[in-house]
Amino acid sequence: MEKKAVHRILAAYGIQGAQLMAVQKGYRNESHPFRLPDGGRLNFIVYKNEPDIQQTIANANRVADYAAARGLPARTTYDPRILRIASGQRTRFGSLYAYLPGDTIPWEAYTKEHIKLLGKAMSDLHAVLAALPGDSLPHVDDVYTNILDCMGRYFEDAQVQAAIRRKLGVLVPARSLQKCRAVLHMSRQLAGQQVLHMDFVRGNILFASQNERLQVSGILDFEKTAYGHPLFDIARTLAFLLVDCKYKEAGQVRKYFLYSGYTKRGASAFQSITFSNGLKKDISIIELLLNLFLLHDFYKFLRHNPYESLHLNEHFVRTRRLLIRRGVLHKLSA
Repeated sequence: MEKKAVHRILAAYGIQGAQLMAVQKGYRNESHPFRLPDGGRLNFIVYKNEPDIQQTIANANRVADYAAARGLPARTTYDPRILRIASGQRTRFGSLYAYLPGDTIPWEAYTKEHIKLLGKAMSDLHAVLAALPGDSLPHVDDVYTNILDCMGRYFEDAQVQAAIRRKLGVLVPARSLQKCRAVLHMSRQLAGQQVLHMDFVRGNILFASQNERLQVSGILDFEKTAYGHPLFDIARTLAFLLVDCKYKEAGQVRKYFLYSGYTKRGASAFQSITFSNGLKKDISIIELLLNLFLLHDFYKFLRHNPYESLHLNEHFVRTRRLLIRRGVLHKLSA
């Protein structure tokens, strides 16, 4: 978006004399931070025009403002109005937010303290959001049922199957998707449903040092907020960490995030729940959800990249390796 357009938008909020800073472009939004004449900072975010985007923004703002009002470092709205921005045949929507200090971290830079702080921040967020009604939010089971429908159609395509075998050397067994569907169906019956963040990952968490002590200084991007069991949020973040933390063993990552961070430091407690489906051994729900999220990431890699270049993407390579190790993908013999 051009600077003139941004200044016109800010004028609609009654803001004059702002000094625009570098634009930051994300997957689903475009961020325009700026400095006020008094030195304060704000951030105008323009969202992609997706289905029901106004409701998505309104939900995100409501949940984030609620968390911030209760002492958490969530990004807050500076002005409650959601602006409609028309440009030719295209219409987009944007909202104005307070600017949060801190930085995201490169995936190679995770320390155990970062991981513990992530666990604590999510635990505290869950404790606060447990009292917030989720009436206007989508149910996380419905969200991922729709995602699984798309994944199923993709992986059932004969040409896709042939290309995955030939170029990536793996199979996606039908039973892997079936197990994902089973855990979604079962999870609706779990007690303790509440509002969730559902995008609590490295790019949406800011860290800063205060008095030489590291802390989470910002929780961003509540656009995927949904209603469901906290295990969904926990598994979504843990799936990212297992891929991101390439210099740490999976057992260490689980310990730092789930136990040292979420349970010991945070206001909530992690509770393991098993799923009994008549098999010889009960299956941990969090393990099934980890499979779902890792398989979804694998699917997104395939949808947005040429298969031939995926071996150069370290995140894809690590995701594929994890899925094979967990029995979700079947590796073909050379």
